[in-house]
Amino acid sequence: MHIAVIPDGNRRYMRKRGILNLHESYNSGINKFYDFLDWCVELGANEVTIYALSTENIENRGSQEINTLLKLFTDQALEVMENGKLKANKIKVKICGDLDFLSKKISDQKLRNRIQDSFRKLEETTKSYKEHKLNLAVAYGGRNEIITAANKVFSSGEKLTEENLKKNLWVSSYPDIIIRTSESRLSNFLIFQGAYSELYFVPKLWQEFERSDLVNIVNDFNSKERRFGK
Repeated sequence: MHIAVIPDGNRRYMRKRGILNLHESYNSGINKFYDFLDWCVELGANEVTIYALSTENIENRGSQEINTLLKLFTDQALEVMENGKLKANKIKVKICGDLDFLSKKISDQKLRNRIQDSFRKLEETTKSYKEHKLNLAVAYGGRNEIITAANKVFSSGEKLTEENLKKNLWVSSYPDIIIRTSESRLSNFLIFQGAYSELYFVPKLWQEFERSDLVNIVNDFNSKERRFGK
């Protein structure tokens, strides 16, 4: 089972809780994701995709906010490699997105190098794990993903088919479930892959999402007969 998630509501959570520090708020969101990943493993998911940072976020939000989030990414990447969280569940990590675009948007050379190095080490350290897969969608946009994949197919001289396009996507498998917190739209996330996904919109902010919410979603999914247009 492949579960994808759009963890929305960070800034609204800040206002609701009176949190003034971006680092504190984003850190609580990342900690919630660790919980979410554990729950997914417990409930039988073998692949998880998280919409960590969109191209639209990078374009439209302030550099301070983006830099804060990227610094947290690097810190957390190093921490999970050291504390064994990924090793314990044999989770292979893939960074999915337009990393060239991301690099061009980071003016701080030191931060740019840290990001590139931490992402590379994260993939390298976990590449041999087979039991579970984690796709981190960073600098990700669904339309750009399709265009990029199509250009790769054309460049290879292959015929443009669904299968050839699929294997060149940043996220190359189709999610069974897509979850979004606090809003009810996909926001350019997995728009090709999600054609037959079951969509669940949870009216909670991301940090308020609980294990029982995921259990209810998985139970509902398991009760459905998926017909794929038949």
